[in-house]
Amino acid sequence: MHVIAVDDERLPLEDLQDICSQFPSVQDFYAFSNPTDALEHAARHKIDLAFLDIEMPVMTGLELAKRLNRIDPEIRIVFVTGFKEYAYDAFSVNAIGYVLKPFSDEMIREQIEKAEALPQKKPRPDIFVHTFGYFDVFYQNKPVYFSSAKAKEFLALLVDRRGGSVTTENAIATLWPDREYDETVQSLFRKVLKSLRVSLADAGISEILVDARNQRSVDTEKFVCDFYELLDKKESAMENYSGEYMVGYTWAQPTRVHIQRILGGK
Repeated sequence: MHVIAVDDERLPLEDLQDICSQFPSVQDFYAFSNPTDALEHAARHKIDLAFLDIEMPVMTGLELAKRLNRIDPEIRIVFVTGFKEYAYDAFSVNAIGYVLKPFSDEMIREQIEKAEALPQKKPRPDIFVHTFGYFDVFYQNKPVYFSSAKAKEFLALLVDRRGGSVTTENAIATLWPDREYDETVQSLFRKVLKSLRVSLADAGISEILVDARNQRSVDTEKFVCDFYELLDKKESAMENYSGEYMVGYTWAQPTRVHIQRILGGK
């Protein structure tokens, strides 16, 4: 599991790390004293379990939990706090546990074991990625808005790669084929990536983006895509294809040729 803890006090973070290190299932643990840093981390990494303090100066743990849920509804939330009065509010944001300070090792172990035992949520069929014709993303039958055309194109590129990783250098070479790979274009790409994260978070579908250091991909199990259904030889997808794929993106031409070969020249 990938575990984070957020608390403005250092000692609880150290204690949580010590306890989590005893579990073989906890592969990564990250501690944050600033909730904003935790949100940025969540936008880039798949988080399984989050231990959150409630009363913090920058942002309350309840607000942090709501924002984490928008990034990824599958994150398990456990509140670790010195205040009893927030228990009702905590469970309104789908927390799986509420631990009062000072906590014991056993209390935290119990929450980790609970998180381990919970079944993984199923993929979300309410996210549909449309590639036949123009590229678009729909959530609950409503189009997802992208403030940056390049951010939308980058997501299209990741969908085209079908879960394969795209490095920063490869992304830049595809999105700006005539630009030199220098600090200026790298800075431009970072802005595009940030815009994509924000658009997905605002739509509540951040989990489709897998954002590792210098490599990005999409989690193909998190959404339905007409292109993927065609590759699976689903009849409805094959019938819906009219010869156009991701119109406007020149780098998508090889995939269009591949689809035509699959369909026998349709």
